[in-house]
This record gives sequence, structure tokens and C-alpha cells, in this order.
Amino acid sequence: MSNRGESAAPLAPGTKPARSVDDYYNIAYEEGTNRWQFWLIFLSLGIANSGDATEISCMNYILSHPLFKEEILQKGAYGEDYGGRGAAIASSIFAGMLIGGIVTGAYGDRLGRRPTLLAGLFLNATSGIAASMAPSAVAMCACRFFAGLGIGAVLSSLITLASELSPSKHRGWYITIVGGFWTLGSVFIALLAFILFGRNNYSWRIFVLIAASPTLLGGILVYAFVPESPRYLALHGRYQDAADVANHVAESFGYIGEKLSVGEIREHYCHLTEEKDYLLQKNDNAMKKIRDLYGKTLLYNVTLPLQIVWFSMSFGSGLCTWITKLFEEIGLSDIYLQSLYFALANIPGNALATVLVDRVGRKALLFGSMTSAALCLGLAAHGANDAEARQLQVILSSCAFHSFLVTGWCALSVMTSELFPTSIRGTGMGVCSGVGRIAGILVQYVNGAFIDQPLVLLLTAATCMMTGAFAPIICKLQDMTDKHLFEIPSMAMGVVEGDGQAVHKIV
Repeated sequence: MSNRGESAAPLAPGTKPARSVDDYYNIAYEEGTNRWQFWLIFLSLGIANSGDATEISCMNYILSHPLFKEEILQKGAYGEDYGGRGAAIASSIFAGMLIGGIVTGAYGDRLGRRPTLLAGLFLNATSGIAASMAPSAVAMCACRFFAGLGIGAVLSSLITLASELSPSKHRGWYITIVGGFWTLGSVFIALLAFILFGRNNYSWRIFVLIAASPTLLGGILVYAFVPESPRYLALHGRYQDAADVANHVAESFGYIGEKLSVGEIREHYCHLTEEKDYLLQKNDNAMKKIRDLYGKTLLYNVTLPLQIVWFSMSFGSGLCTWITKLFEEIGLSDIYLQSLYFALANIPGNALATVLVDRVGRKALLFGSMTSAALCLGLAAHGANDAEARQLQVILSSCAFHSFLVTGWCALSVMTSELFPTSIRGTGMGVCSGVGRIAGILVQYVNGAFIDQPLVLLLTAATCMMTGAFAPIICKLQDMTDKHLFEIPSMAMGVVEGDGQAVHKIV
């Protein structure tokens, strides 16, 4: 067993140092000549992500559909029950995401990222199809809950897998690209609603059925093209498999140079996998993985500040589920067209994140986007005071809010996947998203209760997002831009910054 804190033995003259997975990826990426196969991996992950967007966003459009009101929301002589049935249906998917994210995040660190992702996609797709046949509000809640379980599994594993398959110098860019497919899903579902509802009079059931198709397609593509994480394999002692996958990824860059050897993988991971008792005692039980997140190494510097931001962002994002109904309450005309504009605002937000995430850094981008989103909500609230005279102000500020919100989510996803070590990265993503789902559940009941008071909803969301924006600054959250990932929690203690990379010391 290796001794922690001891420096490695000096290399013999003429001996090349063993390359880490990050080093190998960076070399292979720069020397690669044709990356279309690598893009195919990330296209598959992106389409899987777009399926989550369509499933979550579809509720926004059917809440205002006349037949949905009549068949699902009608409560006898009392009319549509938005505060009870509407809020319960809207929040049930977030309840599923809460449980699914935490449980599958922990088990994904034990069983693998790829199996967890595939299971989540399958559950999400089948639940979406079942929701199109739901006969009552209770059945709809159940379908949405199981869809949430699937989405929770996808979110805890998809970004984790993307971060571990990307070269460190371009990690933020590739994770943002995968996140950008959320925009594609949002635009797709908004355009679908505009065609089926805004310009025609199709059933909401057809809409919900079509909304499940991107998830199904994503599952097929992930199964066909996306490998397991080599970091996960190496950390679990499967050195040959790890080397094979790392070389497969390098070949997808078009790299034809010297391959990564099993010996190089072993040299970087043997001191982790050889300490088998350490890993098993700390991580074999899923609940122990969650406890690792709240140990002294990560609690105040990583876990808590990230959870505060996830809560704030999710609370602010709760408006998106009700935006069509909110536009209706404000008094805007052609609400499905306005909702399409709102969805299209994803595009500049995602483009902004793609350009800036590796240039200005994750932390600065997150702070700037959250504060800007909060200010835009304030402008929307000002316009909502006299919507008849300020319709354009409401629409433009709402769209700007959505753009900055998407930019913030891209930055936050990258930060979260980078700051947690490989051994508990899936668990960390799951628990943080779980905290976000608690906010998502709460905000659905707030929105349902105050949907007839748009000013209150807009200002509450703005205040929450502005407060959360300062958490990374106050807690001095580390920015991992252009740095190697950690493998186990102890690596987070004692990071030395040299040539732009994080030098890991086991302490």
C-alpha cells in the first residue's frame, strides 16, 4: 500500500513519465486530425439531454390547454384547480428527480455512469409515453413522478460522463455543448406546442406522446456510441478496460500516436485501487458516499455553496414551468407564440456560455449570469404592472432572463462536475440536483398559489436568484478552469497551482 503524502520515486534517466488520462486526452486532442467520432459521442449525450428538456418543459404548455383543464384539472363545480392538482402535477416530476438524483447518483458511482444513464433514459421514455394515456390527475402525477426518477438518473450521470470523457483544456466547452441540447429540446417542445396548440387544435395527449421521442432516440444513441468513463473503470481496478476506453476516445479524435498503456493507468491509480479497504469502507455503501460530501474536506468549500446555488437557480427556473400561464395572467396576446420566443432565448444564452466558459472562467460567468437574470426579472415585474402598455418590455425582459438563466445553468453544471472527485462525482451531482429539486417542488406550489399575482412571483424569483449569486463569492468556491479533475476527496486538500493545472497531492 502506498504511503500518503510521499513523493514518487525519481524516474530513471531517459524514462518518460507516465501520462495521466487528462494528459493523454489533451495530447490526443491537439494531435488528432478528424474528430467526427468524438462528436458522435457528444451528439448522443446531447440528444439524451434534450429529452429531459422536452419532458420537463411539456408541462408548461399543457397547463393552459383547454382539454387538459377539462380532463385533468377540473375539480367539480370549483373550476380548474391550479393550486392543488396543477401544482401537484407540476411538482411530481421534481419529487421524482429529487429521489432519482440522490439514489442513482450514489449507485452510479458504484455501478457505472453508462448503465445509470441508460436506465434513466428508458424509465423517462416509458413514463412519458404512459403519461399520454393518463386518465386522471393521480395517474398523471404517478407518470410524472416516474419520469422524474428517470430524469434524476440521467442528470446525475450524463454531465459526469461528459466531464470524464472530455480533454481538460476543452472540458467546459464540451460540457456546455451537451448542455446546449437542453436548448434544442426546449425549442423543439415550444415549436411543437405552437404548431399543435397555437395554430391547430390537437389533443394534449398527442403532444405528450411526441415529447417522449427525443428521450427514446437518445437512449438508442447512448447505447450505440457512448463508452463508460475510463476514470471510473481505473478507480475500480479495471485497468485494461480503462486503457481500452481511453484509447477508443483518443482514436475518436483522429489520434494515431502512442497509445495509453495499462502500465500508465496502473501507475496513476494503483495507490487508489490498492487501498481497497479505504475505498470500500468509504464508498461501498451508497449512504457513505453521501456522507463523504459532508466531510470536512468538501463541506464548506464545495458542497454547501454549490447546494445554495442549485437551490436558488432551481427556484428561479420554476417560472419556466408556468411561463405560458403567467403570460396569460399578465394579459399578453398569442401566448404560445410568446412562449416560443421565450424558448428561442435559450440559443443566445447557450452561445454566450459556450464562448465564455473557458475564457472568463466558470465562477465569474455564473455570478454574472445569475445577477443579470435577477435584474431581468425585476424589469419584467415593472412591465407587468402595466402590461397593456408595456407588453414589449415584459416579453424582452422575460427572454433576456431565460438567456441568462441558461448561461448560468451551463456554468453551474460545469462547476459541479469538476469540483467533486471522481469517486463521488455522480453522488455529488445527484445530491446537488436533489437540493435543486426540493426548490423545484416548493416553487411549483408557490407559483400555483400566486399565479394570479404575477408581480409577486417575478420579484420572489428575482430575490432568490440574486441571493444565490453571491454564495460562490462569499464561500470562495474554487474555479477549476483548465485544471485536472480530482479522483478521491483527499485530493481536494492541497491543490498546488503551477502551469495552469492542478497538481494532486494525497494528504
